[in-house]
Amino acid sequence: MSSKPIPLDRLVALREKEVDRLSADFAAREAMRQRYLDNLARMRSLCEDTSAGLAAGKAAGVLALNNGAYKQTLLAMVDAHAQDLAAHEAQMDVARQALHQAARGHEVLRQVAEKQSLALLRAQGVREQKVNDDLASQVWLRGRAS
Repeated sequence: MSSKPIPLDRLVALREKEVDRLSADFAAREAMRQRYLDNLARMRSLCEDTSAGLAAGKAAGVLALNNGAYKQTLLAMVDAHAQDLAAHEAQMDVARQALHQAARGHEVLRQVAEKQSLALLRAQGVREQKVNDDLASQVWLRGRAS
């Protein structure tokens, strides 16, 4: 049972699809990263708003305790979210490397396919020229023989 080799053009197309898929995956990861950053900014803003209310002396007793607990919870959420963002960015680095590697592989295959195509066109041109030269020789020889 022998397997037929995949034509180079098909292999280039497959690599291009892989690059497109990895690009879309990376774009989705970048969008997720931006959501993390936006959420962190909003949570930090809430922490600042909470601190401003306490500093102004507007809160009394129980409200101040509640406000403090709220701020602690927010800070814990900010910390957890920042850790999640760091893990996500590490995954993005891996995805970025895979994308760059796939893009390089695709480009190399594309260049090889282009060179092969040009070589085939040159070979075809040489064959056509040889046929034309042979026909011209035959015509010349027939002209001399007459």
